[in-house]
Amino acid sequence: MFSGSRREFLGQLGLVASSGFFRDRFSFDLRATRMMSAAPTAAGLRSVDAGNIRVSPGPWKTLPKMVPGVHLENLRLRMPDGVHLNAFLYLPEDLSGQKIPAVLKTTPYRNTPEADSFYARGGYGSIFVDVRGSGGSEGIPSDEYSPEEYEDTTHVIDWLSKQPWSNGNVGMYGTSYSAFNSVQIATEVKPPALKAIFAMAGTDDRYTDDIHYPGGAMLMVDNSWALGMLLSNVLPGAPDFDFNSKASLDRWNTPPWLQLFLHNQLDGPHWRRGSVAPDYRRLKVPAFLVGGYLDIYQNFVPRIMKYSSDAVTKGILGTWDHSQRDPGPKIDWDAMHMRWFDHWLKGKDTGMLKQPRVSFYLPSWRRQSFRYAGDIPGEWRHLNEWPDTMFEPKERFYLRPDPELEPNEALAMSPVPGQGGKLAGMSGPASALKLRYYPGTGGSDESFGPTDTEGYYGIDHRGEDPWGLCFDTAPLREPVEILGFVRARLFVSSTAPVANWIVRLHDVAADGTSYKVGRGYLNGTHRRSHTHPEPLVPGEVYEIVVEMMCTGYRFDPGHRMRVVVTNADFPVLWPSPYAMITTLYTGGDRPSHIELPVLPKLQYLSSPPFPAPQEVSAPRRPRERRRSANGKEESWFQVHRDYEGEETTAIINLPGNEITCRVKDENPATASMRVVGSDVYKTDDNRRIEVKSEGALSTTVDEFILNMSVTLLENDKIIRTREWKDRIRRELV
Repeated sequence: MFSGSRREFLGQLGLVASSGFFRDRFSFDLRATRMMSAAPTAAGLRSVDAGNIRVSPGPWKTLPKMVPGVHLENLRLRMPDGVHLNAFLYLPEDLSGQKIPAVLKTTPYRNTPEADSFYARGGYGSIFVDVRGSGGSEGIPSDEYSPEEYEDTTHVIDWLSKQPWSNGNVGMYGTSYSAFNSVQIATEVKPPALKAIFAMAGTDDRYTDDIHYPGGAMLMVDNSWALGMLLSNVLPGAPDFDFNSKASLDRWNTPPWLQLFLHNQLDGPHWRRGSVAPDYRRLKVPAFLVGGYLDIYQNFVPRIMKYSSDAVTKGILGTWDHSQRDPGPKIDWDAMHMRWFDHWLKGKDTGMLKQPRVSFYLPSWRRQSFRYAGDIPGEWRHLNEWPDTMFEPKERFYLRPDPELEPNEALAMSPVPGQGGKLAGMSGPASALKLRYYPGTGGSDESFGPTDTEGYYGIDHRGEDPWGLCFDTAPLREPVEILGFVRARLFVSSTAPVANWIVRLHDVAADGTSYKVGRGYLNGTHRRSHTHPEPLVPGEVYEIVVEMMCTGYRFDPGHRMRVVVTNADFPVLWPSPYAMITTLYTGGDRPSHIELPVLPKLQYLSSPPFPAPQEVSAPRRPRERRRSANGKEESWFQVHRDYEGEETTAIINLPGNEITCRVKDENPATASMRVVGSDVYKTDDNRRIEVKSEGALSTTVDEFILNMSVTLLENDKIIRTREWKDRIRRELV
């Protein structure tokens, strides 16, 4: 059973969800899921028809030998429209007439059976369902979080509540995709039997707070997640891999999700479906929410807790990547799930609601490296409400050029790299700084939401910072603690009609090491609206607000805070199409500044320590630079800058898989991304099933040009090949 997140699934598949990178070629042997003493599933189902669902045994004829006390069933759940969903249901072996609640996790990540279930051992029915059109389920995967998926999930919840072993109470939980749909079902559908959710790494806004259009700017590498889902969705369901079934052919002919995303470059009904924002009060179901500062899915925690006033909510923020596990401190999330659900689904007084409602980890500086280095130092703090400063930061630091030339003289200067000045508590006289757009520069990251293998734990940005405008405080005399949404309020102009602004916050140590604390994006054409963008008028000055993702951090005495203002973040962000010069105006009546959510003096609450994982797994090792027998490196990430040809190329290479991004300094409109991947399965009858894909996305000033292809092979023989081609108008992106 795969029960992890987008990132972990696509890490197996060959891509990393939300960061989009190919990992080692994934060869999944279905024979490994069987055991010699496996038991047949056809007889003795404890599941019965109920509500609008009809039940029959699933396609997995043999299942793993279960640990004592756990019973497993593979089911085909027939929806009212005749589509069958694949599901794995885990139950306590001995029900003895007791009534127990159920917990539901739905994903598109090809669930497979496991030999154990934490929930079943704890007195729950635990079900994993492949969403419509994915894994072993029939139907068409028309979109992520489709209306049909909502209907199916609602039917499954009702069905679970009416099983003979059920006490009528159901919970939903999960990380990433399954967190998204937990929040969505609780908010938009509100099934009567759904009594609580536990969502980790979710979102309240699918347009800005997912892997699509943060701040109205389009992500580059992260869009390869959609290619990974194409690989998975076109593949027939396990364990039979029947290429000629109707379900297989239906899925084969479904357009790739990336095409749909490109046809929805602006906010609107497509993205509002499944977004809690702006009407947060629709959420009534009790919700436990978790997010990590090192991820891209943390904003939903404080925002839902603040604005969903009709729901009982609790939340935790910590120093985790998308796994919500690393680098740490680590928490036993199974134990946390159980306490939350025991309260709401079993009616037990677990004491959880008597403890502080808000918990956050406040990290501090450490010497970082590209390698995983254990827990990040810091301390836990607890409150009953998020502080108001989290959402409305009060402390202003002004951007002051050095030298602070008068405007006409400043505007006559050349926009050379390495400019900047001071970050000060008071504004100064009117001045300005010009910045040439270097589209192949960025923040030394491979993606918007990297994992430990991609260097999130320690990329020194000193080499990248000078490509933007850098403003530093003096060495701090006292610690500065922040928690919340950093905002940059800037006065800017551009020589081009489309420009992105990226603002980063860094901790600069005494030796000059520059570590990123947070960043935010804004497509300048979206300065007023994500639904109706307006071109920039060259030379006109605009006031814009760039909000960073929620973060918590402690700047130590002797360190400096740095703000970097730039227009590129390659290969994370798709480059805006025009060569240009932007201008940042400062001081006078255009006082560009940042607003820091500095923590006020608060009376923190005591709380018992969070449970630690019972089994401490070996630390996950970041990607290594491995060598083949001939000594050639097989795994690497490189950025090449051809200064003569004025082209930058980013390449991420692993055995059999590669992603390549390119952009030219003088013609950024011709940016491109090419992704190649494959996935291999071996079946019980020794068939070798392989799916290969290649995707190319390129641009002109006016268009996106999409070319994608997939090929299915059996025992190295091509079964079928499919191509998708499209040209999509570029909508001020």
